[in-house]
Amino acid sequence: MKKEHLDNCYKNIFKDEREVFGLTLPITLVYKQLFNEASILLQKEFNLVHSEIDVLLALFFNGKIMTPTALYEATLFSSGGMTKLLKKLEKRELITRIPSSKDKRSMLVKITPEGEIVVEKSLKLLLQKDTEVFEILDDEEREVLFGVLKKLVYSLV
Repeated sequence: MKKEHLDNCYKNIFKDEREVFGLTLPITLVYKQLFNEASILLQKEFNLVHSEIDVLLALFFNGKIMTPTALYEATLFSSGGMTKLLKKLEKRELITRIPSSKDKRSMLVKITPEGEIVVEKSLKLLLQKDTEVFEILDDEEREVLFGVLKKLVYSLV
């Protein structure tokens, strides 16, 4: 989006009940930019799509072993979509399936050491990219933004 279009949008948006769009537009634009850049980077460096790295991240940050149900709740995928993702990640040896000690009929999903390496490397690259976007903000602005976004996200769950 060009700066002149943003200027026109902001100039006209706060005139009526549509002013909330002045909040959602920047969130959407920042998200799209970060998502698109991350998608390109993940594909180029690791031959992974966003959904695949999301599964690995969910495992990495949630004890490294999860049920498929907990995984699709943590990542917002359907169970059918999750099954397809898990098969692809298992084929690449980034995850493995292990029997549950509580229920022998069910299998747990575990991130492999190789999967952990991919997560750590991808996080490092994504953090570099994201830092470039947010370095325009000073420490206080980042802290306020973090608090506001956290509040909004928690209101959604």
